Amino acid sequence: MEIDLQETLKLSRKDISMLKKMLSVIFPDESEVSRRFLLQLTPSELKNAYMRQVANCHPKMVNGLSPEEAKAHQIQYQRLFQAYKTLLPHIKAIHEKVQAVKPPDRTIIAVGGAKGGVGKSVISANLAVGLALLGQKVILADLDLGGADVHLYVGVKSLTKTWNDFLGKKVSSIKDILTPTAFEGLQLVGGDSSKLGSANLPFAQKQKIIRNLKDLECDYIIIDLGGDTSFNVLDFFLLADLKIVVSGSEPASILDSYSFIKVAFHRFLERFFAQYKSLKQLSQDVLNGILTKADASTIKSIFQKVREKDAFAYFNLMEAFEHFRLSIVVNMAESRKDVRIAESMKRLLKEKCLLDVGILGTIPFEKIVRKAARKFTPIVVENPRCQTSQVIHQMLAAILLLREPEAIRAELLEKTDLVRREAKDQIGAGVMTLDGLSAEQINSIFGQSKILRQSFRKILSIVGRGTSGTF
Repeated sequence: MEIDLQETLKLSRKDISMLKKMLSVIFPDESEVSRRFLLQLTPSELKNAYMRQVANCHPKMVNGLSPEEAKAHQIQYQRLFQAYKTLLPHIKAIHEKVQAVKPPDRTIIAVGGAKGGVGKSVISANLAVGLALLGQKVILADLDLGGADVHLYVGVKSLTKTWNDFLGKKVSSIKDILTPTAFEGLQLVGGDSSKLGSANLPFAQKQKIIRNLKDLECDYIIIDLGGDTSFNVLDFFLLADLKIVVSGSEPASILDSYSFIKVAFHRFLERFFAQYKSLKQLSQDVLNGILTKADASTIKSIFQKVREKDAFAYFNLMEAFEHFRLSIVVNMAESRKDVRIAESMKRLLKEKCLLDVGILGTIPFEKIVRKAARKFTPIVVENPRCQTSQVIHQMLAAILLLREPEAIRAELLEKTDLVRREAKDQIGAGVMTLDGLSAEQINSIFGQSKILRQSFRKILSIVGRGTSGTF
């Protein structure tokens, strides 16, 4: 759909002129603030550009200034602040309207965890099939290269093409190794663990996989990962828009999952620091294990060091940190006590790493899930009304909601009766964590969102309008 600044967005010529004038303050290097630039600009990009300019002129961030220079910096800072304050509501409104008529980008979801045997592949398969059954175009990518078997859980018993064919240049495109499944809308990129060294990808091949995954055309890419903390696994995990860590309910599994999240977070920091010459030593410190026994105070001190060394890098770090969206799934839980495991891990990660994580779901232990897996049938198909399927569909509802623009998502959640306690604060603060939705929330959003209505109607037929699939 063609977007007209005056007709579609109801902006007068005076409004457009004012916006362009203010934007030139924050984007001084733009020779011309065009219509295309205005339509493509996001609130996040506006914020980043503002922070970049502030880092260069804020009096408190520049040392050794004369009184005249300090005054000039103060005037420039006030000019920037006024432009940003004026622009932000307009850019938010434009972005929301653009998003309403523009197809959303595809979402990458990585399913990981520290050890095998916790059900990562089963959950990956059921999420992929569940989304496909809800009308989404999905690609399930098996990146457990040392134990590739997720294809079995979607009923594909043999593969004619795998990652090895693509990496070995036997085919020219990643599209050539897409395998169809019995589920409309779901395709598979399978792996082959029979080749010696399959899991030990060279850096260039890892980058090739990442580049080509990003180019696939679909609504969702679900990545099933191996159970270790190698650089390859961590980098595939960090590629995702939504990172899911699956844990069992046994103490060893909980500890492994907590350790996996910490290591993934440290890898995130190490990679970020490596991008900036001024932060190379911090990157090396992370590699050397300086954060192994870190707590929140250590993380805060590191952030402060970044701010002192490179203000621009600091603002970018805060932006990336804010969007480090990670959720926990506890699988095969057997009691209400097990349900509280994710909540304990959530509190610990906030205390030790400053991370806000979501609780996407607590999946009960049911023998029928194992029976379905042995039959190579996803449980959402084999028994869509069992407790496990209900919880998975509550997870799917939250994942679908993630596709809504952030402001709309926050508004929908704010209007539900059973939003978690912190919701209002987090809505104001930035990106919310992704938690599984209750049946009451799903029902409320179903009545408010035209985009999600059809999918949520199907989900409600499974989870009920006032019941929960949990214990």
